[in-house]
Amino acid sequence: MKVRNVALLLAAVAAAACSQSPAIGAGARKWIAAGNRAWSRGMETGNAALIASSYTRDGLDCGPDGACRHGRAAILRATRARLAQLGHAQSATVVSQGAVRRGAFVYEWGEASATFAGGRSIRGQYLTVWMRRPDGSWKIYRNLALPPAPPPIH
Repeated sequence: MKVRNVALLLAAVAAAACSQSPAIGAGARKWIAAGNRAWSRGMETGNAALIASSYTRDGLDCGPDGACRHGRAAILRATRARLAQLGHAQSATVVSQGAVRRGAFVYEWGEASATFAGGRSIRGQYLTVWMRRPDGSWKIYRNLALPPAPPPIH
């Protein structure tokens, strides 16, 4: 599925969720913060399994280029390959800029960045759908790394 289509779908769902969204709740916030820390720590330590552990078994992760990986095992393989190419990050952060809840889902958005040796870095906005699991945990069901915004049209 192309990133544009996924982005439009997720944006529409998030907008609809804003209209009648109950509070996120401390439990969901705790899991989301832990998942975001797992990405940062995983990037800094080269621990792809830590990053993949935040996803549901059937999770979907789409990069800014439109390539999507379906399932935790595929996400783990892709993350290992990325870390093998880039190495461990010298620093990595996730800044959540907002979230809304609709039923068993939380729609969260923000910005993630990582810096690597040699001055290389990655930075981008994301939109993530977290799903409440039967055991009360929250895992990433869908994650979309957004491409850079196009220049404004004049």
